[in-house]
Amino acid sequence: MNTSKSFDVARMVGWVAIVGALLGWINIGLFVGATGGDLGMVFKPEVFLAQPASSHSLLHWAMVLDTLGFYLPFLIVGGYLWSRLRDDHGPLIDMAALCIVTYVLLGIVGASLLFSTIQPLAAMHAAGDAVAKAASEGAWLAVSYGAQHGFWLMEGPVMGFWGIVMGRAMNASGLPYGRLLMVVGVLYASVFVAGVLGILPLVELIQAVFLVLLPLWAILTGVHLLRQRKEGAAQ
Repeated sequence: MNTSKSFDVARMVGWVAIVGALLGWINIGLFVGATGGDLGMVFKPEVFLAQPASSHSLLHWAMVLDTLGFYLPFLIVGGYLWSRLRDDHGPLIDMAALCIVTYVLLGIVGASLLFSTIQPLAAMHAAGDAVAKAASEGAWLAVSYGAQHGFWLMEGPVMGFWGIVMGRAMNASGLPYGRLLMVVGVLYASVFVAGVLGILPLVELIQAVFLVLLPLWAILTGVHLLRQRKEGAAQ
């Protein structure tokens, strides 16, 4: 009975990982569509707020999917890995669990700030006089920098720690794709260092890599869990 329940949990976690990864990649596409490929446009409020309403709507939904793709699923996936590995790897796994929860909270706050403010500020910018335009532009610039260079930048240390520690534990326990997770962890930590030093081109380059690799790891891990569940059921 307990074995059956464990396989059911693995199946749920597998699907959460796969669906979350797909939503994460869709989020990237929506964000690119919202900015017309100029990802730095969100830091140019006089330009971005003047874009058509469709661009603002795309950003709104991109950030909604961001929470559903890059953040919330990791509460499920991270909790599952913690439960499987904590007995063999001790306190480090507990520390990593705290880090992944912190990562999720930071990410959701950053994304929520963006998707909750873009449309009101865009409407204020479109309907207001020069004073209202300046106020909306200043507010959007503050929100954008706070989210991307504040909350999201601080994801680097906690996600870096989780990725490296959990990846090593997965590798030591014979679970696949641990090394890939370690690479993702190193990339997140590197973004934090580059961001603090103000090397923005390097930040953008590394982000472009881990925004692909993290969902890839989630999909591969999800598929492994589904196969594991199927093989266990057959046995």
